[in-house]
Amino acid sequence: MTITNGYATLAEWKNHQYAESVDYADDSVIEALIEAASRLIDNETRRTFYARTATNKYDVPDGNVLYIEDDDLLTVTKLMNGDGTTLTTNDYILKPNNSSPKWAVQLKSSSTVSWETDSDGNAEQVISIEGTWGWSATAPADIKEACLQIATNYYKRRFGENAGTDSTITADGIVVTAKDIPASAKAVIANYTRLV
Repeated sequence: MTITNGYATLAEWKNHQYAESVDYADDSVIEALIEAASRLIDNETRRTFYARTATNKYDVPDGNVLYIEDDDLLTVTKLMNGDGTTLTTNDYILKPNNSSPKWAVQLKSSSTVSWETDSDGNAEQVISIEGTWGWSATAPADIKEACLQIATNYYKRRFGENAGTDSTITADGIVVTAKDIPASAKAVIANYTRLV
């Protein structure tokens, strides 16, 4: 198996576990667990930590700023106004100025364009931004660490081991499965979670 958009590699997981001698037969299982941990992080944070190319559509905003609340923008390939015209970098700037990801497109005060509806007067989903999306092109170090911790927890749980998270024993002596996300990984995820 090959990990798709994973936040860690098989070699990093083995190094994390000091487990260079882990059986080769387990490699595909570990890769699947790393990918599952990466997707869990995506779902929990409501964002991705790899670059993906896509075209997103937005409503015509009130004023000159188009806020991007549903995704993280890294670069713009093509920005099309509601009336079908293509805007250039002479027409807009991305916000914030000196960091990524971007969360808004602001029309320049020197620009002669404004946000427009389509030819039928519709304002909904008529502005399109084609570009590269994601929090970053590669996972930050703390996201990578969280991925490794979660994948380790998944791996150990296969063998009934507690990976350092809370577990409960009922009055009948039944062990309730450990949580999927270790506390330290949960704290990292909370720092990146999209609020809207």
